[in-house]
Amino acid sequence: MGHKNHDWGVGKTPPVIRSHSLAKHRVLRGYLERYISVLTANPRLDQFRLTLVDGFAGGGIYLDARSKEERSGSPLIMLEAMDQAAEAAKASRLKPFHLDVQYIFVEKDAETIDYLRSVISKSKHAPLLADRIQLLQGEFTAKVPEITAFVKQRGRAERAIFVLDQFGYIDVPLPTIRNILATVDKAEVFMTFAVDFLIDYLSENEATQQTLAKIGITLPSKTIGTAKESRDWRRSIQLALHEQIRSQTAAKFYTPFFIRSEDSHRDFWLVHLSGHFRARDVMVGLHWKENRSFAHYGGSGLQMLGYDPKYDSDLTRQRMLPEFHFDQTARASSHEELLRQLPERIFPSKDGITFQSLFSSLTNECPVTAEIMKDVLNDLAKDGTIRVQDKQKLIIRRAGIRHDSDIILPNPQRRLFT
Repeated sequence: MGHKNHDWGVGKTPPVIRSHSLAKHRVLRGYLERYISVLTANPRLDQFRLTLVDGFAGGGIYLDARSKEERSGSPLIMLEAMDQAAEAAKASRLKPFHLDVQYIFVEKDAETIDYLRSVISKSKHAPLLADRIQLLQGEFTAKVPEITAFVKQRGRAERAIFVLDQFGYIDVPLPTIRNILATVDKAEVFMTFAVDFLIDYLSENEATQQTLAKIGITLPSKTIGTAKESRDWRRSIQLALHEQIRSQTAAKFYTPFFIRSEDSHRDFWLVHLSGHFRARDVMVGLHWKENRSFAHYGGSGLQMLGYDPKYDSDLTRQRMLPEFHFDQTARASSHEELLRQLPERIFPSKDGITFQSLFSSLTNECPVTAEIMKDVLNDLAKDGTIRVQDKQKLIIRRAGIRHDSDIILPNPQRRLFT
């Protein structure tokens, strides 16, 4: 993951890594390992093919200001995570298993990419430079057609993860991401977006509109002006930008959670975009695990980023929703809110709905994992609000959800009083 203020060069000390970048790296490493674990769980699978793309690769190593130790950058994290994931997959099998990964590391600066090549060549991953690692110098957006064509020619699975840790907010236009997701069938994208820096820049002038057009965002000057009249205008803009990322990338599933930068006192979005609810669930689970660093400015239940008059400071003259920090307090609040809200979503389904369908339809609306939602549904089953049956509707699950295919039905008697 590169940074405009980072400088890599032969004979130079690696640049210092910031704490919020370390948090991003922990999430990236955890997601990659979990991704392989989930998709290779079937012990009969003897091969898995994947392409990992780092669009802003940087020089590969950093210096931790606190410990004075070297820290891996995102290219090395990808290589290390795949080693770990491959070993875990092999350990669960009696027959050979091959993790077939190609790596594409893109970096604009020629000196930096030379530094990255040197770092890899001195590591245990050096043999991969011959045929598994591509180092591309240039702008990421210019390389996208070449990269997507390469992914598609590797086979029908088209599994690829793009890590796009841009500096700021203009280096990865949203139409580029839309093109990646539309072209590569099973592509996923990690993107950082300096939302607070963009909000500071916004104003009602032509220069703002030109910048927004480069990003692929439609936010009329009138909308910006109206938002700035609100007492909590920053959150109003955040909600508008969130909706733009969702609509302009056409991603089916997304996480727009904040990562706090201690040194700049500005928030970044670490956005994950994909076409499958399971991918989103894994990402949200990592946010809960990394609760020291991640937050969002929304509610704990459904419609977490939606408008709610209860929290409109222009109407109530009170501060809007506090930050949601993925801690135990947030988990308890989420559980309580979903106990109240889920029956409203379930009861219209007279013939029942599978857990997979319910969770898939609601996951973009709430900051909870499938595990948390199952806990809530189990409580609703125990108190008789809902009934849970197996997919053939032959077995009643008195303890709640056991499988994604289990069917959730409203209790007809409770329905009358809801």
